[in-house]
Amino acid sequence: MQKLRGFTLIEVLVTIAIVAILIRLAAPSFKSMIQSNTMSSNVNSFLADMRYARSEAIKRGGDVIMCRSDAPEAASPACGAGSGPGGNGWVSGWFIFHDLDKSNTWNSGEPILRVQGPITAMDSISASSTTNLIKFKATGRTTIGNSVTLQFGGGNYDNTVQRVVCIGPGGYARISGDGLATCP
Repeated sequence: MQKLRGFTLIEVLVTIAIVAILIRLAAPSFKSMIQSNTMSSNVNSFLADMRYARSEAIKRGGDVIMCRSDAPEAASPACGAGSGPGGNGWVSGWFIFHDLDKSNTWNSGEPILRVQGPITAMDSISASSTTNLIKFKATGRTTIGNSVTLQFGGGNYDNTVQRVVCIGPGGYARISGDGLATCP
């Protein structure tokens, strides 16, 4: 009699059942990990663009503006005056330009230095005030007056995953903590 090698149907079904149980147990923590990575990536992109705008203002010796826009990738982008689609603030995107005529608005003769399109993976980036632009002077300082608080996240993100970013008049931005944190 010859011995056959392989798996029986019962062995395969038991293995599939065990794998399904393990996946069901791991899925919630996997979702949390994905949200946490998405949050970190988007916050880091925003902070990198802020540092870039600040360094360009110092390098160029003039006003460089990072402004929220409802259509940052348009041929003629405009700084957003409203809250964007669905009231989601900075999540609709932003662009950075050298404000040569000091008008606080982009004109066709002014170079656009960087563009960030809409962030579709996040619900909102809301500001503590109606801050639609952050202007950096040649010294690297901003013209925002008091510090501005930006909350990254929204309804689909738990408070422990959300992030609060504080922007001070000195032109520095930092992460203050999770969604329950406040800026000093």
